[in-house]
Amino acid sequence: MKIILCKGQFLGPMSGADETLVNYATQLHGAGHTVCVLLLYPYSPQDQYYLRLREAGISVQAIASNSSRTFLSTGRKIARRLLSALPSSEYLVREKARRLATTLASRYEQRCCDFLRQSCADVVHVMTPDPGGKVLISAAHAAGIPVVYQEVGIPYHPPNYESYYDQFTSVLPFCSQVAAVSPTIAQLCRESLPSFNKLSVMPVMTDDLRNGHPTRSISQSEIAIGFAGRIERLKGPMVLLEAFAAASRTHKGLWLIIAGSGGMKEQLVARARLLGVASRCEFTGVYTSSDGRQSFMRRLDIFALPSFTEGTPNSIIEAMSLGLPIVATNVGGIPDVVDSDAGILVSPEDSASLSQAIIRLAEDAELRQRMGRAARDRYEKLFSPEAVLPVLLKTYRGIAGKELSDSSLPSNEPGLHPWEQEVFQTV
Repeated sequence: MKIILCKGQFLGPMSGADETLVNYATQLHGAGHTVCVLLLYPYSPQDQYYLRLREAGISVQAIASNSSRTFLSTGRKIARRLLSALPSSEYLVREKARRLATTLASRYEQRCCDFLRQSCADVVHVMTPDPGGKVLISAAHAAGIPVVYQEVGIPYHPPNYESYYDQFTSVLPFCSQVAAVSPTIAQLCRESLPSFNKLSVMPVMTDDLRNGHPTRSISQSEIAIGFAGRIERLKGPMVLLEAFAAASRTHKGLWLIIAGSGGMKEQLVARARLLGVASRCEFTGVYTSSDGRQSFMRRLDIFALPSFTEGTPNSIIEAMSLGLPIVATNVGGIPDVVDSDAGILVSPEDSASLSQAIIRLAEDAELRQRMGRAARDRYEKLFSPEAVLPVLLKTYRGIAGKELSDSSLPSNEPGLHPWEQEVFQTV
């Protein structure tokens, strides 16, 4: 099959949607399919996601001019300054930004359509509900190519992005399939997006970070807790820091290792000093390669992500592939990912419960080991390439009306993915 995976633009570093797109593209390419990545806006030649795709031999194309990328980048900087200076103006700033982004994206719809017509693709797969995604769906529909739209987060989230969805939903009837990343997210799509005859689950897929390497030895004294993501309020890093400081008063051997960047980093560093735990906190910055991600994860005993809103976070699934126990919040699709065997879920913004979960795992090496094994098992059954690639191919085959040869599927192709069965039972 010829498959075109589309986004408005790369949003890295550490973008879950970008990570998902790259993992899908490389695995499909490795299975012998013709894969192209199409972006509305140009990418930087140094972008980590572009470099990974190029290394895999996958074509990456962009429709708009470089000046459009510069315009968008400048607009974002201005918007961030306005939001920082006038927090009460958030709605007006975001609404103005949406209108400008929509106007700019619309200029390139015909170019997208022409590109897709010439591509002779079997399927177009679009991610992210922004003006760029809207244009790509419209263009694919006009070009006569079946489209699958994948919702990688929670519809109408985060707060203050409602107008983006109100606009984006107008093109969803053009899609042959709408897919969510977990059963819970599928149910939220069913409740808040226009009704569809076909709503499926297309799980996140990540590479196996264990890759034959031994797991970290179990220690009772020195315990490393890791966080990876954007250092911003909705990811909950301040809640994690408060919980870590409280847990450190009970368990003296705790370390907190934070990977990522964002507007709250300086505030987080200052708070760590005030809480007296700065010497036990390490800020490693953004990892920009698979090796960097693997090196970070291999240092950890526990992975924590206390987000206020999420789809199914790639970072949690990457940690599960290494057999790490998880501490996270019971929001969005996280309860689909982490069951009670694989980790501990707490309410968002509840630093006391988060601290208790950290202490419980830190003081019980056998529990960490048992949860880590369960996390690894869930990764293999739900998120490994062997589990997810057949789901992608069955979805594409269904909307394109094509029969795939046996050689296009893994030799050990399983039956239904567990989440496919759950969705079929609830439809």
